[in-house]
Amino acid sequence: MPLSDRSPLYQSVADGPPNGEAAWMHTSDKIRVRVSHWATQDPRGTVFLFPGRTEYIEKYGRTARIFCDLGFNMLAIDWRGQGLSDRLINDPMVGHVSDFSQYQNDLDAMVAFAEVKGLPKPWCVMAHSMGGAIALRALYRDLDFSAAAFTGPMWGILLPTLLAPFRKIIAKMGIGFGYGERYPPTTTDQSYTFVTEFPDNTLTPDPDMWAYMKKQVTEHPDLQLAGPSYIWANAAFREIEVLHQMPAPQTPALCFLGDDERVIDPNKVRALMKRWTAARLINVPDAKHEILMLDHHRQKVILHDICDFFQKTAS
Repeated sequence: MPLSDRSPLYQSVADGPPNGEAAWMHTSDKIRVRVSHWATQDPRGTVFLFPGRTEYIEKYGRTARIFCDLGFNMLAIDWRGQGLSDRLINDPMVGHVSDFSQYQNDLDAMVAFAEVKGLPKPWCVMAHSMGGAIALRALYRDLDFSAAAFTGPMWGILLPTLLAPFRKIIAKMGIGFGYGERYPPTTTDQSYTFVTEFPDNTLTPDPDMWAYMKKQVTEHPDLQLAGPSYIWANAAFREIEVLHQMPAPQTPALCFLGDDERVIDPNKVRALMKRWTAARLINVPDAKHEILMLDHHRQKVILHDICDFFQKTAS
């Protein structure tokens, strides 16, 4: 898969290392996705950053800065349907795929970028939220990832108590009534970060990181994404169910879970981690959904531990 043209990278709001670059890659099913790369001198390896739903490359500019300071290159992607990658349906604010296997095509483009650029191994995965579901599936493939780290992985989705038992029925009914590309109940048609004020947010307890994220989607509205489609929700429930039925991977892994997690289902994460003998669950006090969006000091401590883990597993 050849390297395509350079793509935009909003450096001023990413606050990443100054040598960041981004490129368009085309997937096997002809979707254009954006991939970015930040390099360090004498790298110890390469971290593949798998963002969550609604996220985009610039959100992890500061993460890239820390990884590079710790001696790792970082590679990130805008999954199809979000960021600057191709939006898939008429309403660009709706998060949409018809099946989660399509995200693996995006990952293949990411791997192709790494191969063309000759990015050094070991290759390790750093995955957040929906990226955690994509990464878990990827660990069953022969992609040469030596280790993985997860933050708030989407191995279960929290829903209101009254709706939770009927989640699959609601998704299928919405599709059956012809609303497949519309927003399901409890989701909105606006970007969460753009419209939510800091005291009400479920993502980070740090006001500086909240301001960082809000500035990105305010100055660059093309990065915004709202709720998912009924079809996306049905695909997500289906993928989560299958992942819980599969045997635990053999890949060494760390999983970080905030003690104030209100987005994904912590019990589903704990259940999967109990049978993953090569992985360790770490509870993070005073943290919400986004462990990598804590204050700068705590980010550095957590990423330092992750890099040490990556290094040891590669030895």
